[in-house]
Amino acid sequence: MKFLFIILSLVFLDNSCSSSKINQDAIVLEYSASSRSFYKKITVNRKAILTVNKRDNSPISNTCSSNNWDTLIKKLESIDVQNIANLEAPSKDFLFDGAAMARLKIIYNGTTYETQPFDHGKPHENIAALVKEMLSISENIE
Repeated sequence: MKFLFIILSLVFLDNSCSSSKINQDAIVLEYSASSRSFYKKITVNRKAILTVNKRDNSPISNTCSSNNWDTLIKKLESIDVQNIANLEAPSKDFLFDGAAMARLKIIYNGTTYETQPFDHGKPHENIAALVKEMLSISENIE
C-alpha cells in the first residue's frame, strides 16, 4: 500500500511540475556591446541566433541547435531575472571609453528585463555564465 502511495505521489508531483514550466518559445535573449569603434549585438531565441558585428549591417543568422538552447536555458535558470536591473557592474571602464558598454536583455512574453551597463567582457558574476555562453555560441556561427 505504501508503495502504491509513493508511486501515485510521484506521478502527481511530476504532472504539477510540468504544468509550471515556462514557455521557452516566449524567451528572447539579447546581448549588445558598443563603443566608438566596436559594435556587437547577439539575439537568441529557441529557433535562431542572430549576430550583428557592425552598425547598420545585416545580421548573420543561424539555427539555434537544441543543445545550444538547452545550455542557455540552464544558465538562465540560475539568474533572478526580475532583479537583473539591480546588479552593479564590477567595473565601469565604459564610462571613459576604456571598454565597450554592454547590456543584457531578457525578454519573456513581451516583458523586458535589462541590466545596467557594464564593461564588455566583464559582466556581473550572476549573469557571467549566460553572457559567456551567448558570446561563445555567436562566435561559432560567424
